[in-house]
Amino acid sequence: MARLVTISMFQPHAIWIARSRTGAVGRAVGFRHYAGQNGVVAQRSISDREWRRSLVSRSDPVSVAVPRTGSVLTGEADVRSTPPQEALPADGQRELKPVSWPAIYLEMGKAKLSGLVTMTTAAGFALAVPVGVPVSLPMLAITCTGTGLAAMSASAFNQIMEVSNDSRMVRTSKRPLVAGKISPLHATIVAGSWGIGGVALLATHVNPLTGVLAAANIGLYTLVYTPMKQRSVWNTWVGAVVGAIPPVMGWTAVTGGIDGGALLLGALLFSWQMPHFLSLAYMMRKDYRAGGYKMMPQEVGTKELTRASAAMIRHCFYLQGLCMAAPYLGTCLGASYVGLVDPMFVLEATVLNGTFLYFAMAFHRAGGGSSAGQANSAARKTFLASLLYLPLLLGCMVFHRALPAPAEGEEGSKGCPFLDASKMVSQDKQGEQGDVLVAVEQTREA
Repeated sequence: MARLVTISMFQPHAIWIARSRTGAVGRAVGFRHYAGQNGVVAQRSISDREWRRSLVSRSDPVSVAVPRTGSVLTGEADVRSTPPQEALPADGQRELKPVSWPAIYLEMGKAKLSGLVTMTTAAGFALAVPVGVPVSLPMLAITCTGTGLAAMSASAFNQIMEVSNDSRMVRTSKRPLVAGKISPLHATIVAGSWGIGGVALLATHVNPLTGVLAAANIGLYTLVYTPMKQRSVWNTWVGAVVGAIPPVMGWTAVTGGIDGGALLLGALLFSWQMPHFLSLAYMMRKDYRAGGYKMMPQEVGTKELTRASAAMIRHCFYLQGLCMAAPYLGTCLGASYVGLVDPMFVLEATVLNGTFLYFAMAFHRAGGGSSAGQANSAARKTFLASLLYLPLLLGCMVFHRALPAPAEGEEGSKGCPFLDASKMVSQDKQGEQGDVLVAVEQTREA
């Protein structure tokens, strides 16, 4: 008995999805089939959920007879042409309603990831503002908007460069470019507009240094990290540098310079990304291999996985060391050097780092065993722990921030310009005092 399965092609380089007429997904092992004289339509092992094609030479859907679950097909399958179910324009794109474009743009810019990046920038901004000095909300909004646009630009350029790789991965098979929801030209224009707009906004309305950091981060992500993913496992370390820059941008938006506090924040984000991404890379290892990416974590029991899990543990210890240095490493104020947070932060950070280390060590033990299921479970727990760890750590840092406000007439030492935010606040206060004097004069005249 065979079930009739319809395969539909949505666009060149797209994924072929195989589903039965009842909605169930076909399943076979080692299946390959051919379509007439036009060549190979699909030639790849079939998973529980999707079939992928390695070469497409037909533009019309076909129906194939697939045996029941668990059986094996070899040789040519029974292939019969069927009427096209969903005709596409010549350029391979669907007609989209206007209301769908915002969702497509958000997906192109990896809105969730860009939101996380923007959160780290906001934390860096808040930490640079002295205790007792109100945060300038307009300046914070401008900084976050510019950083978000730059992050979305880098993500969009990444997808433009990796269309063929994304089409071979289950996790990325529904991205807009792969699915034909947006053309490469359209995506390039959008990505360029985001990048230029974000950098220009930061350079003109915040300060030039923050704009330069944003431009450098787009270039590093697009021109170095993206191509390196297919060549070396060290791409993870380059990607960690990319993720370490946004909180530094938040700091420079306030201070106008890079000092101990900025470097501390960047180092924290760098080390956090190791257990975060390496655990994800293990869970997605087969998908990454299918996409042609080189990632350090491999199968259970391999030396590559042992090295990756050891790096995760090592960076958990680095995080603890950086947190212990935070009360003593901050910025220079006049002739003295002040810490970023108060000592109470170290106690809270120790609890967070200890928990993070526990999950990383559990993954290390599972990776050295023989059960892929246990390793997957431990990797997932580590990844989820990393998602909770970062906002909690940054929240504790902001709550315990300890930079004192400068004394009246006090200037920061050379190389450590003090906070632009304090100047803005003082100007605002002067403006408020002026308004009060004007109101008093008007009252007297009346």
